[in-house]
Amino acid sequence: MRAGSTSSMNIRESQIEDIFATYPDILKDVLEISADITLIARQKILPSKNKIDLLFITGKKLLLIELKVDSFRKDFLQQVRDYTSELIQLQRSDKLVDAEIIPYLLCIETRVHQKALCEKKGVHLVEYSPELVLDSFFARLKNLADFITLKPTNHGLWNIHLLNRLLYVLENPKSKDELVKTCGLSKSTIGSYLRLAQELLLVSETEGKRWNLTDTGKRFVWNKDLQPPVEFISNDQSRVLQNVIIRNPFASGAIFGIYTVVEALFNLSKNTYPIPANLLMDYFRASSGRYFEWSSKKTALDSMKMYSNYAIDIGLAGKMGNKFYLTPDGIRFILLLNLHKTIKIVDALGITRAEV
Repeated sequence: MRAGSTSSMNIRESQIEDIFATYPDILKDVLEISADITLIARQKILPSKNKIDLLFITGKKLLLIELKVDSFRKDFLQQVRDYTSELIQLQRSDKLVDAEIIPYLLCIETRVHQKALCEKKGVHLVEYSPELVLDSFFARLKNLADFITLKPTNHGLWNIHLLNRLLYVLENPKSKDELVKTCGLSKSTIGSYLRLAQELLLVSETEGKRWNLTDTGKRFVWNKDLQPPVEFISNDQSRVLQNVIIRNPFASGAIFGIYTVVEALFNLSKNTYPIPANLLMDYFRASSGRYFEWSSKKTALDSMKMYSNYAIDIGLAGKMGNKFYLTPDGIRFILLLNLHKTIKIVDALGITRAEV
């Protein structure tokens, strides 16, 4: 059976239309044309009240695109011819730019004699694959939107509170060697601390290879509790980190890992509560994009423990024994996070959206 067979096709025409409208270069590949094309109308209403799927302009030509997620039928051909005639009438009444109209009919299955019939009637019949269109669409998303390929990172730190020892001595910019001397830690350990702190947007590196606190890092340090041990993260410090993750959900792999483990807890709570560690491990591995990389149980378990520790450190989750709980801050976090994620995803993709 052919890849484009209608018996196995489960995709709306409007979704393919969305892709062509948003990424005209994909349509160019389907039409096998090299000239630039610009969308001038989508679902254009004709005098007959029928609608043209897409209307593009290229040079001094108009491209009429009628899209079908179906095999060719003769009534499709007549439909395109009728639309072409209506556009010509609009041109004659000065309601449409005066340009040569090139009509295209896109179907998922065609025959040689059908193409010949369409050419005879002045219509270009093009066979296309919705699967390839969707693949091309996703490939472009990966290039345009980093969140598609974002995955949790592993810097070898089991808890966020370990960073305090580093952050609290950065009242002035310091080099890595100075941090090694001040903190009494190895250079590799300091490197791991700096990488995680950088992913959490707490520190940044200057051109002179010196490290300093970001504005977020300064707020984190200013909100420390002076009484408990250095490893303690105060409620105010937790809120600083919660808010930076909410407002920058795709800034780094570490941020992605933290909110992914909290989202995993939230989603699993619909099935059972509290959430057993083994369920969280499996769900987190799949939802983090590391399903095949964390193939061994030990790797998957260690990764889940690390990121659940991070979530616990900043007050988003709790753990008793081998079971996990969501905190009130965790629920607030998920609700606000989803709002910010949605806004950033829509902005990044630039996908045409219906008015609400």
